[in-house]
Amino acid sequence: MSDNSNDGKFLFGFFIGGLIGALVIFFLGTKEGKKTGKLIEDKGRDVLDELEERLEELQSKGKELVRQGEEMKEKVMESIDTKKEEVTETAAEKIDIALAHIQEMQQKGAETTATLRKQFKNLPKKR
Repeated sequence: MSDNSNDGKFLFGFFIGGLIGALVIFFLGTKEGKKTGKLIEDKGRDVLDELEERLEELQSKGKELVRQGEEMKEKVMESIDTKKEEVTETAAEKIDIALAHIQEMQQKGAETTATLRKQFKNLPKKR
């Protein structure tokens, strides 16, 4: 069984080698082969040129997308900064109101304490 497998591989390799040899003789040894080779070469170069153009277009579009992304990023960052300032201002106003309320409560507390002290001083003392 091993010999049949090796024979098959040998015959396949022999066939491929013969095919490649025939193609080489055709392309290098005949006028039609040389014309066909030239035609294939020209088509190959055309395809490569087209691929290079497409690649340049893609690179250009990629750069444009990156630029647009940077612009969007800047706009978003500006918007965030603006919102942050608005929130900060609002928070500062609320804190200021709360501190004013605390101060008012402290003043009322001080006034109440002073009133209570006066009342306690005026009470008759027991002996």
